[in-house]
Amino acid sequence: MSDSRKPAREERVFRPPVVRGPWAGVVLAGVLLLCLLPLGMFVYYGYVQHHLAYRVSEAGLVVDTGWGRIVVPAAEVAGVGRLPEPDRVVRSFGAAVRGLQMGWYRMDGERVYRLTTSGRELVYVDVAADAATARAGTRYVLSPADPDRFVALVRAAQAGQWDADDAGTDEVVFEPPPGPSLFADPLLWLSLLVTLPPGIVLPWLVTSGAKGMHFRVGPEGIAVHHLGRRLYRWESIKSVQRLDQVPRLWRTMGASLPGYHAGNFTARELGPVKLYAAVLAPPMVLLETTTGRVLLGPEDVDGFIRAVETYRKGRR
Repeated sequence: MSDSRKPAREERVFRPPVVRGPWAGVVLAGVLLLCLLPLGMFVYYGYVQHHLAYRVSEAGLVVDTGWGRIVVPAAEVAGVGRLPEPDRVVRSFGAAVRGLQMGWYRMDGERVYRLTTSGRELVYVDVAADAATARAGTRYVLSPADPDRFVALVRAAQAGQWDADDAGTDEVVFEPPPGPSLFADPLLWLSLLVTLPPGIVLPWLVTSGAKGMHFRVGPEGIAVHHLGRRLYRWESIKSVQRLDQVPRLWRTMGASLPGYHAGNFTARELGPVKLYAAVLAPPMVLLETTTGRVLLGPEDVDGFIRAVETYRKGRR
C-alpha cells in the first residue's frame, strides 16, 4: 500500500503487505512460554515447599503438595519403614533444588517417587502391586519431622488398629523438617535473570517492529522505519533495482518469523544484506549503498521504483 497522491516534493510512504495467519503468534507464544518457564517452576516448587504435608489417618496416607494430593488408602499400603541414608541418589525426572526434592529418583538403584525437603531421616511407603487408588507398585520416599511416630501410625492404619485416642486426633499432620528456602537458591534467581528479560522484551520488539515497519521515499533519500529510522541518503545509494528472484536468505542476527523478517542476513548471490520485509517472496527492492546491500519488501514495488526515479530526476 502506498500514498501516491502526495506532491512529488513530499515523502512517499510504502508499507509491507499485511500477512494474516496464526503462525507468528504461535511462534511468539512458544518463545514467551519458554522464557517464562523458569518463573513458572520457581513459583510452583516454592509453593509446594511451603505447603508440603503428610496426613495420616485411619483411612491411610495423604501427601498434600498444595497443588494436589497423593492418596494411599490404608488397605493399599504394602509396607512402611525408616529408610537408611542412601549411598547413591540420582534424579530421573523432577525437582532437585535447595530445600525440595520432588519427582522420580533412583536411590541405590531402586526407582522411587520422592517428596522430601531433606536427605536425612527419610521414610518409605510402599504401595501394593494390585492397588486401585494409589499408583500400584510405587515406593514413596518422604521426610516427616517425626519419622518414628509417622511409621507407627501408618502401620496402625495399615493393620486396622488405628486408635484415635492414642493418636490424639482423627488425623495427624506431619510437616517436613524446614530446609533452605527455595527462594534463596542462587541458581533459580540466575535462571530468572537470564530468561525473564527476553521473555518481556522479545515479544515487544517483534510486535513493535512488525507494526511500525514501513519505508519512505523523499527528497533526502530512502528511510527505513523499523524500531527507529534509518536514512539512506541519495548520495550514498549507488542503485535501486527490482528483484524478481529472491535468493535463499540465512539469518545471522535478527528476527525471521512468519510475517516478519528483519535484521542481518546473508545470501550466496548477494553476500551480507540488511533485510526488512513481511514476506520473502518476489518482487522485492534491492538497494546498493556505500555501506552495503539492503533488501526491502514494500507491497507496491513498482510504485516504490517510480517514486525513486521521480526524486532522483528532481535532483539532477
